[in-house]
This record gives sequence, structure tokens and C-alpha cells, in this order.
Amino acid sequence: MAFSDRCPNCSTTTHPGVDVAKVVVLGMVLLVFVLFGVLGNILVILSVLFHHHWRSVTHYFIANLAAADLLLSAAVLPFSATSEALGRWVFGRSFCSVWAALDVLCCTASILSLCVISIDRYLAVSYPLRYPAIATGRRGLTAVAALWGLSAAISVGPLFGWKEPDPEDETVCRITEEPGYALFSALGSFYIPLAIILAMYCRVYTVAKRETKTLRKGSRGEGVETEGVVLRIHRGSAPQTEKKEDDDGTPTHKRRTFSLPKLLKFSREEKAAKTLGIVVGCFILCWLPFFLVLPIGSIFPSCKPSETIFKITFWLGYLNSCINPIIYPCFSREFKKAFHNVLRGRCLRTGALAAKPQGHISTHSSSPVPQSNTSVPAAQHRNTASSWGSDCTKARN
Repeated sequence: MAFSDRCPNCSTTTHPGVDVAKVVVLGMVLLVFVLFGVLGNILVILSVLFHHHWRSVTHYFIANLAAADLLLSAAVLPFSATSEALGRWVFGRSFCSVWAALDVLCCTASILSLCVISIDRYLAVSYPLRYPAIATGRRGLTAVAALWGLSAAISVGPLFGWKEPDPEDETVCRITEEPGYALFSALGSFYIPLAIILAMYCRVYTVAKRETKTLRKGSRGEGVETEGVVLRIHRGSAPQTEKKEDDDGTPTHKRRTFSLPKLLKFSREEKAAKTLGIVVGCFILCWLPFFLVLPIGSIFPSCKPSETIFKITFWLGYLNSCINPIIYPCFSREFKKAFHNVLRGRCLRTGALAAKPQGHISTHSSSPVPQSNTSVPAAQHRNTASSWGSDCTKARN
């Protein structure tokens, strides 16, 4: 999270002549950097908006992550890039404070979005049957509103005076290095969310490893025996009644249902978790250096890194907002299809995608389990986060 750029001569009020060649080359590189972040995150948002099969809480969280990264790329990075290329801040003292607060807001919202997504994946993998009832649209909106509210609370501190005195030189727009705020922002924006993210994904990994082993064992024909009420994952998974006798000769009935449909559903959840796990891994690699340098340098001035190292760490943090749109298509075939459709204008031309009536949605499964075209409630289909989506043209089938 770059609270601001530092100019190379922060202690002086005069600046050497501008190196035109350096400005042009660095400006072009940073322009590509900014455009990549803007266009990539727009592509993610459009993919979610124009694919009806992605109308789930999970994908709305992903769209919110892209929105935070888009706001950072469009409203913060251009000023960071300009300041970096010119070697000084040229937008005035007042805007420096506003821009720095917006920087913290967007970066924190992006990180907290990853935190919310990790919790969502934990619920989807740990409670696959109860997940649609847990992850409702209202709760999803509440989570999004809460993360933006918390991000705003963390970002406004310097606007209300929680910072060191401003430098006399108005061409200097440096980060807020007040020790208390540096520690507070590092904890709230990174370390606490990171602890939650790691805890959730450790739990997801544990559950996935255990459930995959159990479900694959059941899919080999052994089935899963249950007594009493049978919860069918799919209408095509027909339960079988098996008559047995107790030791005293009293007949009992056990229901036997094959778990292959549940295995397929869980497999999709597992793949989604793996993709988002890669996103989280890149997030840690990009942000950890900055959030080590910031509090340590603020609390222990003798440990401050060089100007070059500091710039590398905060631009590495900015990089995280630009690489997420690369990760999705590289590790998710469904996202690759969606990006391809949006770029070709297929979803944009179809408008509303000629959706089915709102009451029911017809589903066709490629599962080996025998089944007919069954009708499931649309609300259940929308709330299920097990699928990462499909070709937008399939919504018309």
C-alpha cells in the first residue's frame, strides 16, 4: 500500500532539471502498468455482470475485489506514476492528503475483499449443503458494506491529524510515518486480515483433503449409508433402500445413496478454492515486503530502508491489483471462457442473455449419474457457489 510517493530530494525545496529521456521511458512503463490494471479489472467485472450463471455471492465478492483494484488503478496509480516519473509531487498539498487517504482506502478494501472471499470459501467447502442458506444476498451485501466501512475508518486517520507535521516543501508528498498510525494501519490493513485468510485456507485444505478421500471412496460403489432422512445432492442420485435385520430379527431399513454428485460438486468447490489460494499467495508475496518495511521503519528510524528499496516495496504492492485479472484465466478455465466471450462481445450483444423464466432454471449435467433434465429453483441456482461459471451462451439453452 503506497500512501504516497517520495521524491528523491525530500529535504530540499529545489529540484534538478528533468531528465526527459527518463521521464518518457518511465512514464511509458508506468502507463502500461496503469492501463493493464484498469482494463483487466474491468474485464473481471464485466465477466461477472454478463454471465447469469455467475450470479452468486462468491462471484459478487470477486467483482468487489476487482472494483477496489479498479478504483486504485484509475484514481490512485496515475498520480503515483506521474510523481514517480517527475521525481516530485506536483498536485498540491491538499490533494496529497486526499489522494493518500484514497490510496489506503482502496488497498485496504482490496485486502479485506480477499479476507471475505477466504471466509466464503471456507463456508462453501465445510458446509456444502447449508452454504446456500448461509451465503444469502443480504449477508453478502452486509459483508461488502462492512469491509468498505472498515477500510474507510482505517484510511481517514491522517485526514483528522493522526500524522507527523507536513513538510514545508509542497512538492513532497511522503507517507504518514507517525509510529502509532503506521502500526495501526499495518495491523488493520494487512496482518489481521492475513491471519484470518491463512486460518481459513488451512481449514479449507484440511476439509478438502478429508472430504475428497471420503467421497472418492463412496464413488467407487461403496455408497454412503444413512438411516432416516436422506439428503440428496442431486435428483439423479436415487437412494436405494436396503432391508436388513437386527440381531433380534427385527427388520430395519437403511438408505444407500451414491455420493458421486456430491463429489463432483465438492470438486468444483475445491478447484475454486485452489484458484483463490493462488490469488492469496500472490497477495502475500506482493504486500508482505511493504508491511514489513513500513512499521519497522516508522518505529525504528535507524532501520529505514533506502529510497530504492522502499519504492520497490510499495510498487510491488500496487502490482497485486494488476495481476489478479491474469491469475483468473490462467488457473480457471471458466474465467478464460468468460474473458473470451466479453472480448468478442458475445455477451454484450445478447444483452439480457435471453434468460429462462424466473421461476425455474433447467439444468443439464454431464455427471455419469443417470438423470433427466430436472428443474431446480432459480434462487438455489443463483446462491450456489460451486460453479465458477460457464459459457455465457449456455444461458440461452
